[in-house]
Amino acid sequence: MELSNVDASRILFGFTAAYHFLFVPVTIGLMALIAVFEGWALFTGRPALRQAARFLAWPFLINFICGVFTGYPLRTQIELHWAGYAGVVRDVVGSVFAFEAQVAPWLFSLVAVFFLGWHLKPVCHWLVSTALAVMLVVQSSAILMINAWMQLPVGTTFAGEAARVDGLMDLADNPLLVPKILHTIGGAWVLGGMIAVSVSAWYLLRQRHVAMARASLKAGSAFTLFSLLLTGAAGHWSGERLVRYQPMKFAAIEALWERPSAGAELLLFALPDQGREANPFALGLPGGLDWIVSDGSGPVRGLRELREDTVNAIRLQLDDGPTPAGRLALGYATLLPEAGRGDRPGEAEIEEAAQRAMPNVATVFWSFRVMLFAFAAMLALVLLLLWRRPEPDRPGGRRLLRAAVLALPLPWLAIEAGWMVCEAGRQPWTITGVLATRASVGTVPASEALAHLLLALVLGALLLVVSVKLHLAHLRRGPAPERQQATEPEWAADRRRPPRLSPEARRS
Repeated sequence: MELSNVDASRILFGFTAAYHFLFVPVTIGLMALIAVFEGWALFTGRPALRQAARFLAWPFLINFICGVFTGYPLRTQIELHWAGYAGVVRDVVGSVFAFEAQVAPWLFSLVAVFFLGWHLKPVCHWLVSTALAVMLVVQSSAILMINAWMQLPVGTTFAGEAARVDGLMDLADNPLLVPKILHTIGGAWVLGGMIAVSVSAWYLLRQRHVAMARASLKAGSAFTLFSLLLTGAAGHWSGERLVRYQPMKFAAIEALWERPSAGAELLLFALPDQGREANPFALGLPGGLDWIVSDGSGPVRGLRELREDTVNAIRLQLDDGPTPAGRLALGYATLLPEAGRGDRPGEAEIEEAAQRAMPNVATVFWSFRVMLFAFAAMLALVLLLLWRRPEPDRPGGRRLLRAAVLALPLPWLAIEAGWMVCEAGRQPWTITGVLATRASVGTVPASEALAHLLLALVLGALLLVVSVKLHLAHLRRGPAPERQQATEPEWAADRRRPPRLSPEARRS
């Protein structure tokens, strides 16, 4: 099967974005955790938490550098592989990138002071860490503005085939933005907390750096629990907003082919069949769907009804006719091949275009449930850790600690699955209702896109190997010796140098 340039470019961009998102949430989550650990140490006077914060500084720096390196190819791909999209959004993206350019010097300066300034007074370094954690959230929120706008393009005007925006704050007035920021940042904080939990459990199982590991396990579990609750609340809020503003994505998440009746089931398990537009097997929670849409955000519609809405929208735009340049304006007609050229397409072509406007239901449905499974597993784990406070020599302690180590991939799994729900659920649009994916690509052939993908795979594999080796070496090395002196018991110091003898003892 030969790939089109659209499919090849989508695969390339999807891989690059997913790979980039392996590192970015780590930096956001670890820096927030480090700031909390340092503040907790100042408040309680526990040096073990400051020791844990300093130990996590090196993984933060590794992932920050990897995030910077893997982010720039995304901008290059937009200009090269998605020229149609770039032409439409240049003003919108430019306003965000201009803000990033203003933030970047402050961000890099704070990173340098944070990593090199551990000789500062603890309260001063904690202020630097807190400022850096806030700066990372601000920068990420600006990037999320673009994504929220692509999901729901408000705050802009369209002149011809380009979007125009007066300022960055116009993009901030998007009903999807705040829950998206809270959900994304909360997920990153979950990741940072789970890294601390897993590393602490690993040290406790080996009885190394026990004081630091105990303090970090308890504080990291509490931080992760708070972050999970924030992420869950923001996710519920996002789900309510989807009913009103992205009904097609919501219907795909719940595999709703028809408009549900009152008291409809919330599907826990199903086998969506897009060809038959049915769920041959389904297991649900009676009345659960009403809880998801409890804010009265409007009627929940099924995929078939939404497809008919798409058909009508295409017809209306075709009735308006092409622009003076001979092309159809941005909108639903971009779903059609060769939009605006030649004779009016027939009803069969319109129906086919509307059918393509439905996302891959099975992908969206199962990605959402993978995210929920990972969320539930992490929630159960941190509750057990806070309740039991496991030790290797206590009954069941080693099993719980091993579970904490093995749970490390779960936050990444949840983040990547959530990204898949967000982006696959928007398809076939790059900008919902404005620009279809098929109309967004440039002129780069599929063979060149696949060559770029192969290069990205090779370079990504090398970067990942280096990153993993650096992390494992840091984990095996543990906190540096000079960091341990403040917390070592007195007998350990006495073991390194002989005690001083009194003059009488020396004469005897």
